[in-house]
Amino acid sequence: MPDRTRPTAAAAPAVSRRSLLCAAGAGTLAAALGGTPVPALAAPDDGAPGFTEVPVTRTDRVTVPAGYTARVLLPWGAPIAPGGPAWLPDASNTAAHAGQQVGTGHSGLHYLPLGPSREGTRNGVLVLGHAALDPALLHPDGGRADTAERAAKEIASLGATVVRVELSEGRWRMARDELNRRITADTPVVFSGPLAGHGALDTGAEPLGTTGGSAYAATPWHTYLTGEDAFADAFGTRAPSWRPRPDHEAYGLAADSARGWHRHLSRFDLARTPGEADRFGWVVEIDPFDPQGPPAKRTALGRLGHRGLVVARSLGRPVVYMTDDAHVYKFVAARPWREVRGPSASPLDEGALYALRLDADGTGTWLPLAHGRTGLTARDGFADQAAVLLRARRAAAAVGATGFRGPGRPAVHPRTGEVYLPEAGEGGGGRLLAWTEGSMDHAATVLAWREFARAGQGTGFASPGGVFSGADGRLWITTDVTGLGREDGREQLGNSALLCADPDTGRVRRFMTGPRGCGIAGVGATPDQRTLFVAVRGPGSSDARWGEPTAEDPRAVGNWPGFDPQGRPRCAVVAVRKDDGGTVGT
Repeated sequence: MPDRTRPTAAAAPAVSRRSLLCAAGAGTLAAALGGTPVPALAAPDDGAPGFTEVPVTRTDRVTVPAGYTARVLLPWGAPIAPGGPAWLPDASNTAAHAGQQVGTGHSGLHYLPLGPSREGTRNGVLVLGHAALDPALLHPDGGRADTAERAAKEIASLGATVVRVELSEGRWRMARDELNRRITADTPVVFSGPLAGHGALDTGAEPLGTTGGSAYAATPWHTYLTGEDAFADAFGTRAPSWRPRPDHEAYGLAADSARGWHRHLSRFDLARTPGEADRFGWVVEIDPFDPQGPPAKRTALGRLGHRGLVVARSLGRPVVYMTDDAHVYKFVAARPWREVRGPSASPLDEGALYALRLDADGTGTWLPLAHGRTGLTARDGFADQAAVLLRARRAAAAVGATGFRGPGRPAVHPRTGEVYLPEAGEGGGGRLLAWTEGSMDHAATVLAWREFARAGQGTGFASPGGVFSGADGRLWITTDVTGLGREDGREQLGNSALLCADPDTGRVRRFMTGPRGCGIAGVGATPDQRTLFVAVRGPGSSDARWGEPTAEDPRAVGNWPGFDPQGRPRCAVVAVRKDDGGTVGT
């Protein structure tokens, strides 16, 4: 794809910091900007949000409120095509099998409807990311053998799964369809935007695939975005002469590798193919309705290590909020998306990239990540705009963006435009922030923020990882407490959970708890909000409280969802529905 116009700072409506501060003295900042005030999260009262809260659990099952049913959909290893290889409980499926099955390490997911609105609530496509794996469960020997087959199977088990799903007789099932496919680190991809064709991304070989990511979002033009967050685990080297570049540490790249793929594939060897790592860390766009179309890495959005994505709009222009391990970003497209769509163009190929700074007075500023006289220069270590985009994480630190502790997937309220951001924190902490952009425009460069909720207030929670807002504006908050021990209050928290919060009343309920060792990693819904899809990642995996699985005992922590005495736990999507067919959460 040819190189396109490089990003330029887009003009954006703004309100003065003075007016924000005056508004803060008079009342809520959100109200001053024309938004709906969002109260602090209150202790739950009976009857709201509309279901009986489930208790803290420590059992090896999924628990939902009375009147609801959760059914397993898309477990790891399920064949995605007719006649495809079946799941083998002893994990002896090969790499070739894994490439034809639902991947592992379930993460962000999104449901895209097919057909008219009524039919679209019963027939659609689910896109599911796969960002992490547990060698003790993936391999029959617990991952002890350092072989090329082991690396190939791990590659085939990560990335993304695209499948058509349909609702029949009250139960969701995977449909055998030509849209079904897997996307892995071996899948051909293209680069678009400012760095398409750039020498920094040229290794002499065709670009291939994605290692998967936790971040996920849908675009107004019905495609799926994912972000590559754990790509550094794939890279390493045994070359004693290799020396890291200054930016390698910022992206977690080091000689030691969590997966060891570099010992079998030169493309993941930092010394032998030094430019390959620069091909990862991008937002990847997948068109679920075009199985022949290659995924595209959108370089205008910057190379990060995305943990969260959500798409908003400003006068028809897509606005993408993003997070990585330490910072929060925003991309504002240069033009409305309806004007740009085409076979060789994307609304995400041209625009302005920003990083967020929050100030103690309740205001915030979006700082442009741009090269030039008024931006970053060679003195800062950035020779041109291409260098800024390639090293966007370092660029955010260089302009003074706020450092966060584990920011996750943000959400945008469909009615008020309020943006919600989870921050996992440390040691059992965590909080949710809420902000309103200046002039109620997502392209604005100033905002007013507040703390929406803090761990330990109201319904107990910790380590929030993501927020999802459906069409009705209800907030679904995912948590992952697998790394917390007794000293962090884990005894009171139990297993990871899905919370439901009403932004209008501030009330919250614990809606669902997962099995032992899992994290609740992603949420999606049908347009009518009558089905909630929830990604359960890593059940039965290593957990600070329950221990860890081994090759000899893969069921040491748990065995959900199959409970096969000769099997092992499996990641899965669960479809949650109200027994009376009503709106979930009411």
